Amino acid sequence: MGFRSIRFYQFRNLENTLWNCAGREIFLVGENGQGKTNVLEGVYCLSYGTSFRAKKDDHLIRMGAQEALVEGEFLREGGLSFQVRFLLAEGQKRISADGREIRDRSELVGKIPSILFIPEDTQFIVGPPERQRHFFNQTSVLGDPLFLPLWNRYGKLLKQRNAALKQAQKEILGAYDQEFVRIGIEITRSRKRIVEAFARVFSEIFGQVSQLTIPVSIEYLPSWKSEEPTEVLRLLEQNRERELFLGASTSGPHRDRFRFFFGEGEFLTTASNGQIRLASLVLKTAQALFYSERTGRRPVLLLDDVLLEMDHSRRKRFISFLPAYDQAFFTFLPDEPFRTYQHATTRVYTVKKGVLQPDEKGA
Repeated sequence: MGFRSIRFYQFRNLENTLWNCAGREIFLVGENGQGKTNVLEGVYCLSYGTSFRAKKDDHLIRMGAQEALVEGEFLREGGLSFQVRFLLAEGQKRISADGREIRDRSELVGKIPSILFIPEDTQFIVGPPERQRHFFNQTSVLGDPLFLPLWNRYGKLLKQRNAALKQAQKEILGAYDQEFVRIGIEITRSRKRIVEAFARVFSEIFGQVSQLTIPVSIEYLPSWKSEEPTEVLRLLEQNRERELFLGASTSGPHRDRFRFFFGEGEFLTTASNGQIRLASLVLKTAQALFYSERTGRRPVLLLDDVLLEMDHSRRKRFISFLPAYDQAFFTFLPDEPFRTYQHATTRVYTVKKGVLQPDEKGA
């Protein structure tokens, strides 16, 4: 299963083409800046309706052009195909699935589940708390269709509550607090379950790939120490004057923290750069496994230059631990030993100046 074809039109530097990409493994080989990552970005746009790196949608449109299009045919289990379209035109973004317009990106999530591996994933291990919260939110959305509406509702309540705090509207804060606490506690409980499952898989895979005996673990530090609504409401009441002064909610799931331990210390202060990078790869692998276990479906994997800093033996071990997938797209530099990981059915493409060319030695 996976993408049978993808059409690119004025997307980044990629040539206008209908790309036949049927195949379980796709290797994209080329120098930096030639368009390998742009291909993965296009696949990601079809999966989530947004880019993983562009700050503005119009950055995806080829320089000098007025619009851009990515359109894909995805083959599901049982041979049923699914069409998805991502169009940028006239300053607007239009997404459709099987001809039906998608107005909210949450409707698209899960239809083509893609797990992205990029060098910046190290931020999930050693970066700021908001990056770690983003990772676990993303994981929850993939594994639980009820989480995204829950998180969106919490975000709306948080915005309303903060507005009331800024305007010192004490009379309506109590009404907001009831729902704010109820939904916040649901999110806290969900995160606890996810971290518990992740910690086990993360530790097992890291040990087997790294061949190190140093234990690794994940600790979840919820902003609210209690899951009893009355106690949390009491906390909000105690902090009322401080929050009114600041004009912002100082506690809740939006302030949760996570810690990644390497032995007795945190990865940030104890592990080497290579160990941190390996941990980020293992974390994304655990995310893919979590998705498969929760849904019974296999994801599409997008791996962008993430094997560069690993030695040959660790690369092979890591690849062997990748979960079952519908399709996987890998990017490589020309001097990397990508032939070592190639199978009989692997399709290899060279990417140069946005042109995807089948490799003569590829399957």
